[in-house]
Amino acid sequence: MYGKIGPIEHIAEVGENVLLVEHSKYSLYQIAYIEPIPPSHPLVANAGAILAGGIVPNFNTTAILDLNYGQLGQFRAHVLDDIHVTVLQAQSLTRFSLMNVSATINAFTRLEDPYDILTELAIWEQRRVFLRVVNPTGYNLAQARMAFYGYKYALAGPEGTSGGQQINPFATYDSIKAAVESGKKFAVVPVGGWEL
Repeated sequence: MYGKIGPIEHIAEVGENVLLVEHSKYSLYQIAYIEPIPPSHPLVANAGAILAGGIVPNFNTTAILDLNYGQLGQFRAHVLDDIHVTVLQAQSLTRFSLMNVSATINAFTRLEDPYDILTELAIWEQRRVFLRVVNPTGYNLAQARMAFYGYKYALAGPEGTSGGQQINPFATYDSIKAAVESGKKFAVVPVGGWEL
């Protein structure tokens, strides 16, 4: 999923397996359907007006990026205004972090990363993604926007697709080693933070 050079590609194809990794939990599903989500106005997160040097600590993307039960989203993003954005997924775990610092996404990120590869993230169902938005400039901003695009996947478990209801995975594992040793082929998709 991450690091593929060029435009965004499917995680896997219809009929193939995905192993969702969330907080050291490994769940195996199958892709039943893929739908592209093009860049468009409804997928623009706007934290609103921000004073010079101001911050919006917890902008909630629920109204924009939430998915139904049994659905997985693969998104890339780019910043449209002169802001710095920290991605929190899920809710309080900072993405793009090292031990002492966290990288931010800004309008210049696209100059170094024209395909938005480094911004790619996966969202499972209604796991909340928050944005911490900072205005690093000496002037007020009327808007603070970040645009998302990508793919939506309907996943299947042993009882079929969800139809808007929660579904069970084909299998769950307590480690990546156990998942590999199962002999099943899958694409690994991190859908939440890693807790130590």
